Amino acid sequence: MAEDLINKEIAESLNPKKLSERLGADLKKGLAGDEVSKRQDEYGLNELPEKTQSALLKFLKNFWGPIPIMIEAAAVLSAISADWNDFIVIVFLLLINAFIDFFQTRKADSAISALKASLASKSKVLRDGEWSEIEAKDLVPGDIIRIRLGDIIPADIKLLEGDYILIDEAALTGESLPVEKHAGDIAYSGAIAKQGEMNAIVYGTAVNTFFGRTAKLVAEAKTKSHFQEAVVKIGQYLIALNFLLVSIVILDAVFFGPHDINWWREITFCLVLTVAAIPVALPAVLSVTMAVGAQVLSKHKAIVSKLVAIEEMAGMDILCSDKTGTITKNILTVRGYAPLTGFSDDDIKLYGTLASKAENNDPIDMAIISKVKDSEELAKKIKDYEQTYFKPFDPVSKRTEGEVKTKSGTFKVTKEV
Repeated sequence: MAEDLINKEIAESLNPKKLSERLGADLKKGLAGDEVSKRQDEYGLNELPEKTQSALLKFLKNFWGPIPIMIEAAAVLSAISADWNDFIVIVFLLLINAFIDFFQTRKADSAISALKASLASKSKVLRDGEWSEIEAKDLVPGDIIRIRLGDIIPADIKLLEGDYILIDEAALTGESLPVEKHAGDIAYSGAIAKQGEMNAIVYGTAVNTFFGRTAKLVAEAKTKSHFQEAVVKIGQYLIALNFLLVSIVILDAVFFGPHDINWWREITFCLVLTVAAIPVALPAVLSVTMAVGAQVLSKHKAIVSKLVAIEEMAGMDILCSDKTGTITKNILTVRGYAPLTGFSDDDIKLYGTLASKAENNDPIDMAIISKVKDSEELAKKIKDYEQTYFKPFDPVSKRTEGEVKTKSGTFKVTKEV
């Protein structure tokens, strides 16, 4: 079955019944226990594989590269020439640079691990004719699951039955508003259910999901940043310059020096020249500068996983984005009002709030309700109204409706989207 993986195109083209037949799933009873075990052996766990390195290896990686090797060479040369003061300073700067980079990387890894905890961890699944709650990582293609309000979708799915469901796909597509889905539509792993409840069949797990394939491409990308390229060029330039200067010193000693050349003195001079040409403080200064930048960004809740990314972003001239939701906070706000004759902006805020329900966490409702909370006068006025009935958003009529009771009577108010 591993050769017959279902991708997005196939899942969209097949109706739920045909897809369940292809996946060998029973829509009424779900998968049997022995079949689940076979598929777990075949497909593996529903989680993205993660390459981990030991802390020691991560630390030692900071001693490899053009500039670190040059500094290490300078330390060796200082030791050979018995210049212990220079040797201590060079080794200290080398260790400082390594510790700063290592500490910042570990700190970013810890923050990223904390973010992973927000991913789906539990899922309601139908197996052997009974519904139960299991770890999302144990899902396999062909599982029948139930998606409810607030659930993070644990795998790529095709919706089977239910009235409708609103799904927030901002993290994947950049769309700022939840997308309305019905039976026969597909939904991606990592999206969040905002309204409704539906059953669905899993067709893609782990790296075979839309999110998983994207993560795999990112992991396979091997590119050098502008900062790394610049540092390598500086290192190559200094090595070439140092080689030229040492060659001049040796040639001068051979052709223009005395007949009894003191080679130890010449070698010592070349060693001093080499140490002086190597920018031992450069990596430490750059790491400290970028670490300060990472600290500032962390206060704005931006996680820097690699220090070189700071310089890369700072050197950006143009940022192209296909959707505004990609670079916004994904929070809706009310920007203006157009009241009809006889009504005011406050009337729109008041009646719009009465046709909303905070408990539903609808992004449009919350944007309107927040405007009443911002106004002390409206916040007091709305206490005179009691919402006795609320009809949530209907995808057919495209409206919400509230029945409101006051001291003078009862009336209905509606909000059309």
